[in-house]
Amino acid sequence: MGEADGDGGIHNGAMLVNFAEAVAGDDAGHLEEARAEVTKTLGADGLVDACGIAATFNAIDRIADSIGIPIDDVRLEPTADFRRELGIDAFPSRLEG
Repeated sequence: MGEADGDGGIHNGAMLVNFAEAVAGDDAGHLEEARAEVTKTLGADGLVDACGIAATFNAIDRIADSIGIPIDDVRLEPTADFRRELGIDAFPSRLEG
């Protein structure tokens, strides 16, 4: 969800980043294309693995949110606007202060 060039030193990294962005996005066509590319390159088992990793990252965030792990101090200012817009600051688990 940012800008980078190349594979990041990971075999097929750019393709996997594209897949992760498609999973997190809301463009069904992009997701379908990304799934097809992963399947063509890594096979069906590779697609299942990539989906599992994407799902795990989603679960980790939800677990952290649900148990009230506070946002790192360094992330408070850069996220202030969208936390306010989304109503996140009203959640009982928000960071006080």
